[in-house]
Amino acid sequence: MAATRRWIRGDAGPVAPVTVRTQRTVLAVVHSQQTADRLCEFVGHLEGDTRVQVVWALAPGALHAAGGAAYLRTLDAAVLPWEDATSFTYDLALAAGHGRLDEVRAPVLVVPHGTGFSRETARGPGHGPPVERPVGGAVYGALVRYGRVVPAAIGISHEWQRGVLTSVVPEADAVIEVVGDPAFDRAAAALPDRARIRRAAGVGDAEHLTVVTSSWGRTGLFGVHPDLVGRLCEEAPAGHVTALVLHPGIWWSHGPRQMLAWLSGARARGLRVLAPTSPWSPLLVAADSVVGDPGSVTAYAAALGVPTLLAGGGLTDVVPGSTPQALHEVAAHYRDGESPVRALAAAVRGWEPGHGAHVAARLTSAPGRSAELLRALAYRLMRLPEPARPAVPPPPGEPRFAGDPPARGWAA
Repeated sequence: MAATRRWIRGDAGPVAPVTVRTQRTVLAVVHSQQTADRLCEFVGHLEGDTRVQVVWALAPGALHAAGGAAYLRTLDAAVLPWEDATSFTYDLALAAGHGRLDEVRAPVLVVPHGTGFSRETARGPGHGPPVERPVGGAVYGALVRYGRVVPAAIGISHEWQRGVLTSVVPEADAVIEVVGDPAFDRAAAALPDRARIRRAAGVGDAEHLTVVTSSWGRTGLFGVHPDLVGRLCEEAPAGHVTALVLHPGIWWSHGPRQMLAWLSGARARGLRVLAPTSPWSPLLVAADSVVGDPGSVTAYAAALGVPTLLAGGGLTDVVPGSTPQALHEVAAHYRDGESPVRALAAAVRGWEPGHGAHVAARLTSAPGRSAELLRALAYRLMRLPEPARPAVPPPPGEPRFAGDPPARGWAA
C-alpha cells in the first residue's frame, strides 16, 4: 500500500523522520492515471539517485482524478495529502498535467501525457463570451497565473508543438524544450525483444494479435462502435487473438466492474482485456495489427510500424500537422456496418513500410533521446550534477490481463 500519511512539519521537509540524508527533494504531481504513467516513464532516472528523494501527491479536482488515486494506492511511494504537499518547498516538481501547479513551491517541469497538443479542447462552462478555442495542453488559464508563466520548463516531444504553445502563450517560448517522447522510445527499444514479449502475453508464434484500443469520450472507438470488439472476436478466424486496451478515463469513470460486465460476452468469445493497472506499451510491441481511434495508443502502435485501422474520431478537432492528422493520412478507415475482420484484413494489406515512419516523424523530433534529454533538464533545474551512468529507457514490463493473478505494486 502507498504510504499516505500526514507528515511531521518542521523536521526535514516532507520526509520525516530522515534516515537517508538526500540533497534534493522532488514532488511528482499526479492528475490522473495517464499523467502518472507518463511520469513513471522517466522518474526512475531520479529515484535511483541516493541524492534525490521523490514524493508524490494527487492534485485535487482533475477530470480523471479517480484514476490518479487508484494509481497512487498501488505505487508503494511516499504520498502526501495535497494540503501537506503544498506546504513544503521542493527543488523540482514534475507534472504531466497543469491543474493546481501554481500552488506548488518549486520550479515545475511539465511534459505532455500523450502525443501532446494535438486536439482542440472543449470550452469550459461560464456566462461570458467565448474566446479562441484552446488546444489540449496549451490552455492559457492553465499555463499563466497572475501574470506569470507557471512552469519553469515545458517539455515537448516535437519541435512543431512549439508553435502551438506559443500561439497561445508567446511568453512560454523561453521555457520550452524538446525532450522527445519517453513512451515511444521505451516501446521502440523493446522491439528486439518482441518474441519474448509475445510469449509473455500468451500469443503463439503462428497467431495473429490484434490490439483494439479506445480513448475516453463519446468520439472514442468504444463510444462510437461499442459492438466492434465483440464482432471482431465473433468473426475472427482460428489463430487470431484479440486484446483490448481501454483508456484509464473509461475504466475509472464507469468502474472496472461495470466495464468487465459490459465486455463479458466478448470475453466469453476469447477477448483478452488488458487490466487497468497493466503496462500497455508491451502489447503494442507484440501486436500484428491495431484497431483504434486517433488517440495516443493508436499513434504509438502505428509509429512502431503496426498496420492500423482507424475507427472513431475525426478531423474536426485535430490540430493541423499533429500526430492524429498523420494517422488519418496513412491508416485505413473503418465504415460503420462493414465486417471488422474484412476491414482489418484490407488495412493490413494496404499498410506500407513508410506509413509507420510517417507517423513517427510527427510523434517525436528526438527519437531515442528522451531519457537523456529529460534527465539532463531535470538535473539542470535541480542544480545538481547528473549521475555518471547513461540514461536509457527502462524495460517495458509485461502485459497483464483481467482475470490474471494480481501483481504486487504498480508495473509502470
